[in-house]
Amino acid sequence: MTAGRFPEITVKPNLTLNPILQSQIYVIDDFFSPTELKAILKWTENVKMENPKPPGKGEAERTARRGFIDSPEIANKLLELLLPYLNQLSPEYESKIPLLSPNIRIYHYPIKTYFKCHYDSPTLDLNSNRLSCWTILIYLSNNLKGGGTSFYTSSKNKRDSRKNKSKESKKGEEEEEEKITVEPKAGRLLLHWHGMKNGGCLKHEGDEILKGDKWVLRTDLLA
Repeated sequence: MTAGRFPEITVKPNLTLNPILQSQIYVIDDFFSPTELKAILKWTENVKMENPKPPGKGEAERTARRGFIDSPEIANKLLELLLPYLNQLSPEYESKIPLLSPNIRIYHYPIKTYFKCHYDSPTLDLNSNRLSCWTILIYLSNNLKGGGTSFYTSSKNKRDSRKNKSKESKKGEEEEEEKITVEPKAGRLLLHWHGMKNGGCLKHEGDEILKGDKWVLRTDLLA
């Protein structure tokens, strides 16, 4: 579907790619300016949204509304802003032709909504025949309480850990688990790894919204 012309966004010099957890989680603050955020939120009013559905077998419960737009134009605009930071990522981004998924998703989390613990998986883009490797979330809303994206960092919480249990682990030994929460600051871009290398995606969740309306733009970096 289409939702009208996406607002103009500009490259911002001197932004910083900040590692939250090396090789897994990075953020760029002020990726969208306040003026751009206001225009994008206005634009989302024309996006057709779907109400949440009961989770299927093996799926996590998600109570947000979702919209989907196939837009190479939006993907290319976002890529232009993101290009200066790709060479700083770890695992190293090795593609000679950087590309974002044109499957643009809009998530709306009203108060008391959430996304339970889950893993993101490499997804095939049929147009380019390339798999996704980094999740990209851009937070669009101000004045929120709750609604962070929380990651669980022990190796048992990586997607492939169930298939590759360490032989060195002692019976009954519990690995300490750390929870890292990225706050949904308006204009902040979050990248987190879900590719084939480095143990795959960390278990993560969208925390419950305690106050406000959380809006998120989602796409993926393709390997």
